[in-house]
Amino acid sequence: MRKDLQLYGKIQARRKALGLSQEELAQRMGVSRQSVTKWETGLSAPDLDRLVELADTLGVSLDYLLRDQADAPEGPAESGEAAPAESLPEERGEKTTTPAQPASAAARHIALAAGVLMFLIGAGGLLTMWIYSELFPVQLVDGRGGVHTGLWGYVLARDVKALFWAALAAVAAGLALVACCLRRGRS
Repeated sequence: MRKDLQLYGKIQARRKALGLSQEELAQRMGVSRQSVTKWETGLSAPDLDRLVELADTLGVSLDYLLRDQADAPEGPAESGEAAPAESLPEERGEKTTTPAQPASAAARHIALAAGVLMFLIGAGGLLTMWIYSELFPVQLVDGRGGVHTGLWGYVLARDVKALFWAALAAVAAGLALVACCLRRGRS
């Protein structure tokens, strides 16, 4: 393998050496096949978190992917297979650090599920209050002569403002978490 390959060429060469299709690599990375195609053609590059995950998935070091002088891996790395002794930084006297792990696809799915659950709990609370306001209608007149009916009248009459605002906050937080997970999943 040539030492002067660019990042995109190294990604493609390593993927092929492992016998992976673009689709298979995309599934392992939790990205679209189009993202892998763009990485391999040089139209875009993975962000730092994805780059760390890509190096792990391909069984190579970040040095190999990013530096011109980094040695190419010998052969396909099997999942769970130990790296050759000569490539271990500890044995070369180099310091090693453990980078912060990027949010994996599984973690994004868990966060997405948590967001959906928060939304559903909040929406269920609001729906329950609305149903009760329809079953037990109230007409509340405040000190300034304002008349409150419907859901807000029910909330005021039953003194469940804290519950109402908590349910509304759960809906908003759930939507925000879902939106964040979906946006991060596309990048």
